[in-house]
Amino acid sequence: MRSRIKLAVTILILLLAVAVFSRFMDWMNLPSDLWFWSGVSASLLLLVVVPSLIAKIWRAQQRH
Repeated sequence: MRSRIKLAVTILILLLAVAVFSRFMDWMNLPSDLWFWSGVSASLLLLVVVPSLIAKIWRAQQRH
């Protein structure tokens, strides 16, 4: 992948992550404990998945 495409995909992933994180924050504002903990756990999962995806995208260039 070329650098421009990688940059575009990275920006797309970050924008989608912000939108999804906003949804998780909405979950945490609902009056149920289940929704709160679902939002917390999903947000923590997002903190693991997004950097992993970005690292995978940019690491592919270093191998070749």
